[in-house]
Amino acid sequence: MGLEGRLHLDWISSAEAQKFVQVVTNFTEKIKSLGPSPLSGQLNLAVVEKECQASVQAERVEEA
Repeated sequence: MGLEGRLHLDWISSAEAQKFVQVVTNFTEKIKSLGPSPLSGQLNLAVVEKECQASVQAERVEEA
C-alpha cells in the first residue's frame, strides 16, 4: 500500500510517561527521515478498503 514503516503500534500504560515520550520521539524521527508520503494526493479510499478486506480474508484462510 506504500505505508511500510509509516505505521506503528505500541502499548503504553498511562503510568509510562517516559516510554510514551521515547516512542513518539523515535517514531517522529523515523517519519521525518522517510520524507514525504508516497501516497500524497494519491490516496484512493476505495482501493485501500479493498486491500484491507483482501488482507483480512487471507488471514482467515491461513487460520483455517
